[in-house]
Amino acid sequence: MTGSERRSGRPRRLRTDRLTTVWMLGALVTSALVLTSRGTLPEPLWTSVHVVTLGVLTSSVLQWSWYFTRALLHLPAEDRRSGRDVTIRMLTFHIALVGLVAAMWTGQVLGTIAGAGATGAVIAWHGLALVRAARARLGGRFAAVVHYYVAAAAFLVAGCLLAGFLTVAMFSAEAPGWLLTARDGLTLAHALVNLGGWIGLSITGTLVTLGPTILRTRIDPRALGDAVTALPILIVGIGVAATAAAVGWMPGVGIGLLGFASAATVGVGVPLTRAARTAGPTSFAGWTLGSGLAWTGVGIAAIAGNAFVAADATTLRDATLPWLALLGAGGVLQVLVGALSYLMPVVIGGGPVAVRAGMATLETAWPARTALRNTALALLAVGTAVGVEEPAPWWGLVLVAYGVDVALMARAGMRQSRARRPVAGIAPPPRSPVLMPTHRSTP
Repeated sequence: MTGSERRSGRPRRLRTDRLTTVWMLGALVTSALVLTSRGTLPEPLWTSVHVVTLGVLTSSVLQWSWYFTRALLHLPAEDRRSGRDVTIRMLTFHIALVGLVAAMWTGQVLGTIAGAGATGAVIAWHGLALVRAARARLGGRFAAVVHYYVAAAAFLVAGCLLAGFLTVAMFSAEAPGWLLTARDGLTLAHALVNLGGWIGLSITGTLVTLGPTILRTRIDPRALGDAVTALPILIVGIGVAATAAAVGWMPGVGIGLLGFASAATVGVGVPLTRAARTAGPTSFAGWTLGSGLAWTGVGIAAIAGNAFVAADATTLRDATLPWLALLGAGGVLQVLVGALSYLMPVVIGGGPVAVRAGMATLETAWPARTALRNTALALLAVGTAVGVEEPAPWWGLVLVAYGVDVALMARAGMRQSRARRPVAGIAPPPRSPVLMPTHRSTP
């Protein structure tokens, strides 16, 4: 507890967001090892994918979805659902994830299933807490955004259930024949509900309010209504794609993905574009967020196109893996970095001088960093499209760009902490960035 916290009487809260930073570093290390020496890590493909999707992305969603929920629903500071309970869930999740990785590395069937089950239980608790919070604040204007987070949690629970079947198929000598036959289809379904349902819906819901905030403009008056209308279609789209993958109907995967992409574009992308007409991206956060959304569209289109021509699940799985990597590194991770580049300085707070110091650090040489990352991603996309087998140098540049991002985030946090200027022994409280559009968007 800092001196200002003791004097102000604010409750001490464990900084569980720092665990996400640890996973960011782990993702950089594991990805570098996979690129340079594939035999170093056990289960290298699984490890590199899940350190990012679970370690970095899922812990971020768990942390920030409650931050936005607390702000949008105006939950009181002492509400245990957004305080103590979130901390317990975060710690339990990270313990379960470490156990899951250890079990996968040692090929333990029961341990892997237990790790996946514990992860699913934490997410189920997370979703139930969101439902209860939304019901308690039915009159809140932005309660509908929380519904995105609830639907996302349901998809990840389904993904954890699929993980149990895949574990048996991978490691058990007594796995039934039907499960071995269905393994590639179930792998695709697992990826779709986790990446499209859990991560995709979480990002889409967050962009309704955070997108205009990053652009420093007001929310389009129709944005909330469009987002409410889009949500059922988004859910059906991922549901159709995952079900089609599981039963082996590959065109259905493409149909579901295109339905999801269309609903996301009309329901969230178009209102965000209308808002951006008055204030386009002028910062690292805005350009990185926009680049991430563009690469997400490219990745979804490529995977959907492959689904329409794939003969079976195995063919689609092989064709999809490189595009999934681009979707993750170019799309989802850039969206996360863009969001964090805006949120971190504002949430840490400390007054205008401290916030400007943090943002200035995060925006160090940002045009060059943005250009480097997206040029490397473009070369990777071209190479993937034409079937180049050795893309490692371009992946190296992408890793360097993300490594610089993580280093600057750490430096910005330290610089901003030093720049805080306590007034009467109490540091200025952090702001709540997602509330800014609430006040500005009143007609």
